[in-house]
Amino acid sequence: MSRLACLVLPFAIACATDVPPSEDLRLAAGDAIVSTTGIADAAWDTAPTLHVGERVFDRAEANGRRVFPVWIAGRPGAPVPVDVTATAADGAYSVRIAVLGPLRNGQRAVLGAGGYATPKGNVEISLDVETTGEHLLVIGSHDLTAETWFHVQTHCEGCDPRMTDVLSSPKAGALVATGTNLVETQLGDVLADRTFDVELELWASPPMQRWSAVKVATSVASGTQANVIVPAQVRAGDDLRLVVREAGGAVLDAGVPTRYAPQAASLVRTDAILYGGIASVHVAGIVGFFEGQATLALRSETRHVEIALDDVTAAMPGQVSNGFGAFDATFAPELDHNGTLNPDLPRNGDLLSVGTFNGNGDYRRLGCFEYCNDLSGMATCTGGPRACPTTAW
Repeated sequence: MSRLACLVLPFAIACATDVPPSEDLRLAAGDAIVSTTGIADAAWDTAPTLHVGERVFDRAEANGRRVFPVWIAGRPGAPVPVDVTATAADGAYSVRIAVLGPLRNGQRAVLGAGGYATPKGNVEISLDVETTGEHLLVIGSHDLTAETWFHVQTHCEGCDPRMTDVLSSPKAGALVATGTNLVETQLGDVLADRTFDVELELWASPPMQRWSAVKVATSVASGTQANVIVPAQVRAGDDLRLVVREAGGAVLDAGVPTRYAPQAASLVRTDAILYGGIASVHVAGIVGFFEGQATLALRSETRHVEIALDDVTAAMPGQVSNGFGAFDATFAPELDHNGTLNPDLPRNGDLLSVGTFNGNGDYRRLGCFEYCNDLSGMATCTGGPRACPTTAW
């Protein structure tokens, strides 16, 4: 029986034992050939590195495949137990997945596969990986007949962090450089036998704005350690991506996402608010988690009303269950209130606060800003950080 339980989905009842595993493996062999020969009529779309324990939402085109590099350091006699899950979105799509081993003598072995023989909305594969290097997760729709949207995640219960990912530390989602301006990293065992130098690149951006990241520093690994100094222009709460490459050559890891936390303290980046459609607000920062959970609130100080809550979970492999961690919160208030427009929706010019709650349930402001989601171009608000009231809520 698989380490993973079967899931009942609107699309199908999906379990690894629905069809003989050999049939899925036989059909997936075609994708292993595509991965090494570059067949011209096959769309081969490579995603950023997928870190073990990280869950991402993505898309594969019709007649195409979305390919996720995953680094694992397994060996014969010392296998790494890895679970792989791909789940199609909304029960409206199908999904298939092949797990390919590292490139050896111009070929990749198919280590596991599912969703090739019959359409499935959920595929779960449990593997004991005995190979070291860059593995590939190849994902598409059944028979590649349509586009598909999906979540994909790998998991390794109780694994030594050196056995997964290019970096054994920090892991995706971690806070870095706390108490200093130095990001310290350790290379994983996948690079233990390397014959080349390794570079660590530091890319910085405001939180939640990966598209605006710029390279701010580079260092060369010494042994298994690679450290890099955070430049003065990088701000607390910025997102830092740690890109690992062969010195002057190929990228090994497209970027471990972390957040800069020079002090172990809560903060909210009210200078980096992102506005969504109509009334939603996206806010990022650092907050204390308890048992993997934290509740954030968006409140109007102008009208003294609560606009929305967001319960955030420490779900990334580098986050801690108890202690400070990064958060990206989305506040999406209901538009309708008993058949009329919700009167508590934020209004241009309102002073809003983002806060959390102490053990007594008291509201604690993390920061304030002026709400300015002007779609008409006629408002006089300017937005941005503002001072918070000093009186208790």
